[in-house]
Amino acid sequence: QTLRLRLVAEIARDAASARDITELLERGAQLIHDRFNYYQTGIFLLDSNREFAVLTASPTEAGRRMIANGHKLRIGEVGIVGRVAASGESRITMDTGLDAIHFNNPLLPNTRSEMALPLKVENRTIGILDIQSDQPQAFNDEDIAIMQVLADQLAIAIERTRLLQQVQENLRELQQAYGRSTRESWK
Repeated sequence: QTLRLRLVAEIARDAASARDITELLERGAQLIHDRFNYYQTGIFLLDSNREFAVLTASPTEAGRRMIANGHKLRIGEVGIVGRVAASGESRITMDTGLDAIHFNNPLLPNTRSEMALPLKVENRTIGILDIQSDQPQAFNDEDIAIMQVLADQLAIAIERTRLLQQVQENLRELQQAYGRSTRESWK
């Protein structure tokens, strides 16, 4: 458990050093996938209308294909990710063959267990960390607790990066407005 907590801390630190949201999400998904050796790792973000969870980062070939195809799941309706997006509560499926709400993705035929964790900022769900294993019964309560710590750190890093990008955009707009005002004054 100590080793896994150390891995979580390293992943959170490494992902948080990203300069933009795309880099943060891609780096975070890759690090989780590599360090924990999962079959599939994906990070979904909720769209602005809060209708869909959109797959935004995944380091696997199947994940990249899904992103290229605009993979999204309707919140509250489709699969474990959609349910977690609606409820804001973590969910584990120990045997996907027996779970009625599991979304059977043809690009991920070997999924046997799935864990979906909300990415939350101030009790507001902004996304989902989805982890899949090719082994049944792959996750336990300890795994949930450790990965939820990682999901919480990832959510904070996402929000921080979004806010930083927004501040930078506002600064650019102010500089442009100031430049226009200065040019007008000189005229």
